[in-house]
Amino acid sequence: MEKKGFMGKLKILSKPTGSPQWKLAARSIILMVLAVLIARFLGFDQGLLAVMFITLMATIIIDLPLPLRKIIPLALAGFLMTLLAFVSSSLALSSLPVFLFFTVVWAFFSISLYIFSETAGLFGFMVFTGYFMSVLLVNKNAPPLDWGLYIALSYLVASILFIPKLIHRKDDILKMVASPYNPRTPLEKVLLTRYALSGVPLSRRSYELFRMGTYLNGFRGYGELILSRLSGESKDIFQSFMEIASQNSLKIARSITNHENEFDLEPVDEKIVKLQETANDQSMNAVLDVAQDMSSLFKRVKELLAEEETSSKKLRIESPRNSLQEVLKANFNLRNMYIRHALRFTLAMTLGLMVVYLTHERSAIWVTMGILIIIKPDVTSTLNNMISRVSFNFIAILLAIALGFFFPHQMLVWIAFIMLFLFRAFYPTYMGLSVMAMTIFVVLVWPTGTVFENAVARIIDISIGAILAFICAYLILPSRMTVDLPGQIARTIGANREYVNAVIPSEDVVYNHEHAVTTFRKYMLEDKNLESAIKKVNDTFNDVGDDVSFYNELGATNRKLAADISALATLIESGVSLPNISRFKEQLMDALNELALSVDKSVVLPHANVDKYHGVEGVPLYLENYLDWIISDVKFIQEGVELGLKTGALKRYREMN
Repeated sequence: MEKKGFMGKLKILSKPTGSPQWKLAARSIILMVLAVLIARFLGFDQGLLAVMFITLMATIIIDLPLPLRKIIPLALAGFLMTLLAFVSSSLALSSLPVFLFFTVVWAFFSISLYIFSETAGLFGFMVFTGYFMSVLLVNKNAPPLDWGLYIALSYLVASILFIPKLIHRKDDILKMVASPYNPRTPLEKVLLTRYALSGVPLSRRSYELFRMGTYLNGFRGYGELILSRLSGESKDIFQSFMEIASQNSLKIARSITNHENEFDLEPVDEKIVKLQETANDQSMNAVLDVAQDMSSLFKRVKELLAEEETSSKKLRIESPRNSLQEVLKANFNLRNMYIRHALRFTLAMTLGLMVVYLTHERSAIWVTMGILIIIKPDVTSTLNNMISRVSFNFIAILLAIALGFFFPHQMLVWIAFIMLFLFRAFYPTYMGLSVMAMTIFVVLVWPTGTVFENAVARIIDISIGAILAFICAYLILPSRMTVDLPGQIARTIGANREYVNAVIPSEDVVYNHEHAVTTFRKYMLEDKNLESAIKKVNDTFNDVGDDVSFYNELGATNRKLAADISALATLIESGVSLPNISRFKEQLMDALNELALSVDKSVVLPHANVDKYHGVEGVPLYLENYLDWIISDVKFIQEGVELGLKTGALKRYREMN
């Protein structure tokens, strides 16, 4: 395996994660301009910059792809946190000790939110960015009450975005329900959508459609793994079946959002008949199983789409309920990489902002900005961020200098606002281009010096900040690691096995919420280590795209298994009386144990069977659904592990420093 050079790393780091968000950018800029005009009309001249940037941040929060009932409290939290940040900075003008106290509290509190989830961590980073802005903008010319008015005005104008969200709230939910049916939607994205929908009241039809779509998404990935191992006529027939299945999936997605029901299942049945005709050995059993399961799902979905929506009792996708005390107890220690990161971040930003507070010079501001946008939880990520951000800043500087030579000053102001529009359009799917656009904006609107002087100073300051960020990441509680990627897969499967043992009751194990949460947090730690290990492989080597995709898919399936076990735990916590499923638990734990052992020892072991519970006396239908989800997860992991061992993917990437 050939290691990536500088250009290889820059290429992978600049890879987009989605499409530009032109509509969102246009709405953000229009509302930002509207807020500034209103502020000017009201005489808020001291806070025009604050109003502009706070409105932009508020629109980013409100435009997050979440249901309305989750966006509203998030926006309210953003408003309160921004208000507190500016009040803190206003009060901190009285003395340096007060400023240091507030800075330490804001830095550590904001970044430590990563222990709850990646989403909470990103929100915390935005909160600290608001505090950073408040340090730069707050002055003695306006009292704390005025800064509160500026923030209230910004969020009030940004809240206009709630109007289309309110009007289209049902359509937005339907788009999320339809997302698993899109063949291009990876399983990991389906899990994120499932998390976003958790707790949201859904009609029975929407609930069932999303559940069936999750099944179908898993079977599609399972089928693609099987397809890669077939050959001859059976491969051609099954490939044709998968293509027809994908076409029907797209039609289902459109039917859900457009309230139609136009897809034909006859070609699906015809392909299954042909598969049965070619099924002359046991190797075709898995092919027939997945084809028939997908066909059954299509028929059930067609029935659901034909049903009328009713105003009956709403259903909710449950997520594990973990109290604040439990999360802090499991994560608030130096073994957690995010707590170590919070300490590094707090020290680095406090030192940087202290210099800004004392001098308010341009160089100090941008050195600190360099630390803010580059420092990450581990050395490798910080180095990668340093490479990408400094490189894109350098390119942006060259573009800004060229613009300064070719356009008059009045035109540069308009170009700067175009750059602000591009920043919002490219954020967060094209982070490299987003960074470039913001850099050009800052260089062009800076009030002193020529464009060339601003550009050179900007790249020097950011570079100094990048070096300081890397030093902090490397010297202060460094998160360096030796990667054993196959071993990490085995540990993740093993952690899921412990979670199964803690959740599913049996003769010698009674469900205990605290113990279940502890094992779930252990799984989450292993899953986070797996995510870091995959990223390290992708950042280190060339031509590993297929292996990285394989590991990402296997990791996503483990996450789905954990999510399905959590759903079963929620069912148990609700007080539902369960029949004796100790045999299911025993088979499931045996299967996971053999999978972990197979990966750890690089040996293909026979698949351990987990029996289905369809039509078993005493097992209610809702429980059958939960158990079926878990069984399909295990099947997918089994196929993935076998494929990984045969192709060698699970034999590579051991003992990487």
